[in-house]
Amino acid sequence: CISILFLLNTITFILVIKLIVKPLQIYINCIKEEKMMEITGSYEFKYLALTYNDIYELNAANEVMLRNQAENLRREAEHDPLTGIANRRAFDDWKTLLKTKISPMALLIVDVDQFKQVNDKHGHEMGDRILKKVAGLLEETFRDTDIAARIGGDEFAVIVVDITKDMKEVVRDKINNINNELLNPSEDLPRTSLSVGGAFSQSGFEDDLYKRADEALYAVKENGRCGCRFYGE
Repeated sequence: CISILFLLNTITFILVIKLIVKPLQIYINCIKEEKMMEITGSYEFKYLALTYNDIYELNAANEVMLRNQAENLRREAEHDPLTGIANRRAFDDWKTLLKTKISPMALLIVDVDQFKQVNDKHGHEMGDRILKKVAGLLEETFRDTDIAARIGGDEFAVIVVDITKDMKEVVRDKINNINNELLNPSEDLPRTSLSVGGAFSQSGFEDDLYKRADEALYAVKENGRCGCRFYGE
């Protein structure tokens, strides 16, 4: 009887280790490592693991959905809904950030020439197509590190980073290429062009940088539009 009792106790001890203690250790590790539980142990533990895994998968799916929603909201807040490029809010954020950077840069202010007349003659739908075309050309022409933004109705801006005054002709060539495409559209768009005013800075986004670029833009408009001029020229 003592032998049988000892054997039964040994079997009970082994079953407790296998069906209760070991599964608990496994489940505790799974929770610590934030992963799904292994299906092991007694029926009750297996049921607990299955329920936990269902909740884990649901929470993971909800987290992905929330991250996607947050990313979409952030993108909507920082991008122009018509053209898809950065909006005025994003431009202002970049402007504030670049005020703390001591590095050379340039600001371009871009106006679509005679845009009101285009809208009046061809309709707002055609005007929207031109704005999309201009935004696309600005993004394609300038580098990925530069920031193109729509800051008003038909007004755009481009922040060109790591550039100095001796590279102004490179920028002017880019604008001339854009104007050449807008004046000779391959699509069923009316002819249009851009007036661009630019200003350089050696130490980030200086307080008067926008004003200087705007003065250069005004000079372009006063001299026939369709061109690029830099402050001080």
